[in-house]
Amino acid sequence: MKTKILAVLLLIVTIPLVLLGWMGIRVLQDDQRLHDHQIQTLITSQLKAVDQSIGNYFKTLATEFPQRAAGLAKDPAAVRAFLRGQPGVRQMLIFDRDFKRIFPPGNSPLSQMERRFLERAGAVLSRLEPATAEKSIIASQRLKTVPLDDERQDLQGWHVWYSGAEMNHLFWWRDASGHLMGFELDPIRLQANIIGLLPATGGPNDRLGDARIRLVDSAGTVVYQWGRFEPVAGPVHQLSLSPPLGSWKLEYFGSGLGQGADLKWFNLAGALTAVGTALFGLAFYLYREHTREMKLAEQRVNFVSQVSHELKTPLTNIRLYAELLGENQREDDSEEAGKFRRYLEVITNESHRLSRLIANVLNFGRSKKNRLVLRREMGQVDEIIKATLKMFAPSLQAKGVRIHFQKGAAGRVAVDPDALEQILNNIFSNTEKYGTSGARLDIKSTRQADRTCITVRDHGPGISKRDADRIFEPFYRVSSRSTDGVAGTGIGLSIARDLARLHGGDLTLVPTDQGACFKIVLHTPQRLA
Repeated sequence: MKTKILAVLLLIVTIPLVLLGWMGIRVLQDDQRLHDHQIQTLITSQLKAVDQSIGNYFKTLATEFPQRAAGLAKDPAAVRAFLRGQPGVRQMLIFDRDFKRIFPPGNSPLSQMERRFLERAGAVLSRLEPATAEKSIIASQRLKTVPLDDERQDLQGWHVWYSGAEMNHLFWWRDASGHLMGFELDPIRLQANIIGLLPATGGPNDRLGDARIRLVDSAGTVVYQWGRFEPVAGPVHQLSLSPPLGSWKLEYFGSGLGQGADLKWFNLAGALTAVGTALFGLAFYLYREHTREMKLAEQRVNFVSQVSHELKTPLTNIRLYAELLGENQREDDSEEAGKFRRYLEVITNESHRLSRLIANVLNFGRSKKNRLVLRREMGQVDEIIKATLKMFAPSLQAKGVRIHFQKGAAGRVAVDPDALEQILNNIFSNTEKYGTSGARLDIKSTRQADRTCITVRDHGPGISKRDADRIFEPFYRVSSRSTDGVAGTGIGLSIARDLARLHGGDLTLVPTDQGACFKIVLHTPQRLA
């Protein structure tokens, strides 16, 4: 019993803790995912703002370059003079409508810078011979992929290529006269201008807080970085720049992702510990109270058992002397003799009833302590039934109940006569109290192999389906018109079933159309073990 109580209390403590822990973990995980998503969104927006700032710089150049070259004479001297006033432009490229190179000139001496440009851009220039190589460009508001030899007047864009490890940028466009013109940017000046667009660590535009952003080129070299955070691991987010710096990227370092998770887990553990402590305290209190009540109940049962045991001896003497008086009574038809016999019969019947009650109480106490034992001996089941019926026959017949006993277990078998008698006593007692309205009691015994079956059926009001499953519970009594006002302890059928099961069988209520029908099955071998 204590093991079951401990198991139940353990479940009372464990199940809420497990559920609370599971729910807490789910809430923390969802909260952390939401927090990380918000941080990722914020980081992405910061990186996109940097990318947009750099993109706007290239858009500004794309707008300014055609304006600067408007009206420029196409002869080499004029172009060289023009380039000297363009600090961010390293070299210039001009083709006529037929893709004949005007600058750098092909039929006059070249400067050293012009020769180096032709060496760098040789692969690009070779594609303009009648081929149509497609390159990525940024048209005024959007990215396009168009052939460099496209003759449409509204085309312009950026062309990116590598010369060794150096990345080169060429902005090209067609002017109103159909000439294809291009400005090659100075890489050092371009890098310096881009860095000039970005915030400085601790400067007025540095809004990163505890974070750092790095600008990394196509070779993986850090071009520039700002922010107070000192990275100890890889970036938490990366973003590739828009063309023409598509091979460059921005890397974000910071502690925003997962920040505060340890504190939240600590708070959850603290809350679960507090709840667990409270539940364990409640479980301990309930266990202590249950143990105390069980001890009190055990003491009451022991007290009743002791009193019942003390009553058993004098009651046995009363029954013995009453039976002796009945046997020694002379045949006398006088009125005084009739009264004496009736009084003696009342004493005998009531002493039998009290004996049954005491036997039930004593066996109930033994069953609660698992001390019920059988004392088998060789005997006839039908004779035990007959002897038990003899004790109830006067009171049943006085109430108009006809008894019909169909014998079928006359052989000698190993049986505990006291246990069987008490089982029958409790069933016949119920019939005496509640089933006499049917005016009939049917008992049938059968035996097959090592099993003996006894059915006892009355024709009274019966037992409802609602009560059928509970009548074998200790202290449970059916409440109805036929039972109200009838004395009883509510332990008779419980004791009877315990004894039947101890005897290797069972006691069950069999469904019937009228009255109540009890079926007793006992294990009755032909020899004592």
